[in-house]
Amino acid sequence: MAWKRRLVVAALIGGIVAMLLVWRRRRQPHAIVEGETADTITFKKPVLIINPGSGSGKAAKIGLAGAAEKLGIETIVRTKGQKIRKLARKAVDNGCDHLIIAGGDGSLARVADVAIERGVPFSCVPSGTRNHFAMDLGLDRSDPVKALSAAFEGVPVNVDVGRINNRIFLNNVSFGVYADAIANPDYRNDRTGALLEASKDTVEATGSAFSVEDSEGTVHDDIGMLLASNNPYEFIGPPDFAGRARLDTGLLGAAMMDRTSVGPGSTRRSEVLRRSTPTLKVSSDDAKIPVGIDGSLHKVKAPVTISIDDHALTVVLPVDVVKRQLGEHVEPTDEALGHLSGVRGSSQDSNE
Repeated sequence: MAWKRRLVVAALIGGIVAMLLVWRRRRQPHAIVEGETADTITFKKPVLIINPGSGSGKAAKIGLAGAAEKLGIETIVRTKGQKIRKLARKAVDNGCDHLIIAGGDGSLARVADVAIERGVPFSCVPSGTRNHFAMDLGLDRSDPVKALSAAFEGVPVNVDVGRINNRIFLNNVSFGVYADAIANPDYRNDRTGALLEASKDTVEATGSAFSVEDSEGTVHDDIGMLLASNNPYEFIGPPDFAGRARLDTGLLGAAMMDRTSVGPGSTRRSEVLRRSTPTLKVSSDDAKIPVGIDGSLHKVKAPVTISIDDHALTVVLPVDVVKRQLGEHVEPTDEALGHLSGVRGSSQDSNE
C-alpha cells in the first residue's frame, strides 16, 4: 500500500542521513570569511547573465533583467541551446570586468569556472530553486535584486571551490542511494519506488558499493552513501537545516555510511563517519559512477578525485553582507544531510 511505502522510505532516508551528533542550537546568519575588511572594488563593465529556466522562471517573475538594465548593467538572457560557459567567455572577451550570474547552482558553477579561468571577479543573484551557495555567501534569497548592488562597487572575498575530476562544484557532490535513484528512468513518475529500488540494489548488489580514500591514505570500504562538500556544513535550523559559515577553510566536508547502513530497516543509524580533508578518492568496480553534482545528476568516470581549490574564486559581495558577523559553529542534523544529499534530474542548469 502507498502509506506503507511512504513509511519505508521515511525510515530509509532517516538511515541514510543519520548523524553522530545532533545539535539544536541556532547560529547567526551566514558570514563569508571571518576577519574580512570592507574595502571595496569598483568596475566599469559588469555583465549579468540570466538563466531564465532556473527556479521555475524566477528571474522573469521578479523582473530581474529590467532592474539590472535600469542600473546600467549589461544583461544577457540565455536562450535555448546557448551554453552558459560560452556566454561568459564571450562577455569577458568583449571587455566584461565583473561576471554576474542569475540562476541555479549548476549555472553558478559554470560561470565561476570561467571567472577563475579568465581572472575576473564573480557575483551571483539567487534566482534558482534552493540557492545554497548564495545563502552561504550571506545574500538575501528573498530579494534577489538586492544582490545587484555589488555590480559596480562591492567587497571582494576569496573563497574555495570544490573539484570533482577537475570539474568545479560550489556546494556538494553525493554518491550512493540518492544518485542511483535519480538514474532510474521512472524516478520523476515514482520517486518512492525509485528510492526503494535503489536502496535494495545498494544493499544486495555486490557491485553497488564503492571505497573512499582520504588525504591521509585511510581507505573506507563498502561505502553506500557519501556526501562531500566544498567546506564543512553546520546546523542552522529550518528551513535549510545546514549551511557553511566559512568557505575558505581549504577543506572538504565528508559524511559517509557503509552499504549495510543505508538499506530499509537498518538499525545502524549512528555509524556515520565524518571527515574534514583536502582530498577524497572514490573507487568503484564500475567504469562510471552516478553522482549528484550541485543538485544535478552526472555519470563520472572512476576513480573519482574530489579536491578543494583553495581561495580560487574572487566573489564580490554587497558591503552589508560582508559586515555580518560569524556565529557559533555547530554540527549538522539528520535532516540537514538528507536535504543536501537529494539530487534533481536534468534541468536548465545542465547547460554547459
